[in-house]
Amino acid sequence: MKKLMILGASYSQVPLIRAARELGLYTIAASIPGDYPGFDEADEACYVDISQPEAVLEAARSRGIDGITTCCMDTGLAAQGYVCSALGLPGPSWQAARTCTNKYLMKEAFRRAGVRAAEGRQICRREDLAAAMEELRFPLILKAVDLMGSRGIFRCDTPEEVYANYPRTMAATRLDYCLLEEFLDGEMFGVEAMISQGKLVSALPISTDTRTGVSPFPVGHSIPWPYLDELGDQVADQVRRAAEAFGCDNCPMNFDAMRLDGKVYLIEGTARAGATGISEMVGIYYGINYYEVIASVAVGLDVASYFASARRRPSLTHLFSSPAAGIVRGICREGTEHPMISDLSFNIRPGDEVRPMTNGRDRIGQIILQGESLEDCQQLLRETLAKLSLEIEETEHAGIHRYPML
Repeated sequence: MKKLMILGASYSQVPLIRAARELGLYTIAASIPGDYPGFDEADEACYVDISQPEAVLEAARSRGIDGITTCCMDTGLAAQGYVCSALGLPGPSWQAARTCTNKYLMKEAFRRAGVRAAEGRQICRREDLAAAMEELRFPLILKAVDLMGSRGIFRCDTPEEVYANYPRTMAATRLDYCLLEEFLDGEMFGVEAMISQGKLVSALPISTDTRTGVSPFPVGHSIPWPYLDELGDQVADQVRRAAEAFGCDNCPMNFDAMRLDGKVYLIEGTARAGATGISEMVGIYYGINYYEVIASVAVGLDVASYFASARRRPSLTHLFSSPAAGIVRGICREGTEHPMISDLSFNIRPGDEVRPMTNGRDRIGQIILQGESLEDCQQLLRETLAKLSLEIEETEHAGIHRYPML
């Protein structure tokens, strides 16, 4: 029986653990100790800090694993690449993992491979800002290169804002430099891709519903992407170039992308499957269990045949957010059951503190649904949101108030 180590044991890894066990793989959930559901789902628990590559390598070597993988988060990606390179396992290389977890290295890889991306400059000290601003066009965006989500990222419309936000970016990063790049003002979308046996076997564009904080962040996704026929070949070409530049093989890849003036730009990419319901949506679209594909490719199986399906079923995902700051006293979801809803779940419970969404980490739950058309999906979403409500004891106002989710 082949052994698969899965980095992370939170709720996001549970579908991957279950799919791997269904394939007959021996599963090892690796994470720091805690009340994580993945430990109960896996055949074996491995207590290790997955952000430490050397520690993960020692644990992997001692267990004689045949594959290592993760999904939905970057925390264990460096360790995954380190182990794959050290033990000769299928998956992203150490080079790929380092590139995917550093936005500056990623920018350089894009440049070398001819990937269409925003112009940017490395900033090592405050004095570098003036020269960079001379070469770049406003608006600009300052980025901590080593952090996930929107942390350490600030849009700047004037030189004064660049200078004001630079200390904030440097306070957030663990490194001694950051990235200043042009802000592309187009239509964001995502791409979920799969590399198997040295070939790009899928590059699926996914529409992204964004909300604006310090920078745009996703609050939902939908398939099919309306520009697939027009720009699908461009998407595949850009993703293929990026995968080769990163050194990725036998792994999923997830990209943030932009459609601007009829061209496809890649913003960022990583060597793992996307979060916020993307894996489930890919499965719905192709009529497959995408988590099964992720587990299979991690142990070296050719997964190209999974993507030959002509099903192409529309679906969408939507993140729930709190309309007010306070303490949750009740979650009302009566009448929301529906056969086309694949998942309707909350990651909060009564007694938890919530706040309005300013970035993706403020999510309080999600819904994933499907339909005969994207219009059907959007209608079902509206109907379901109208039936959902939260009871919140507000921070600034006395009493408990009920808020509809629509």
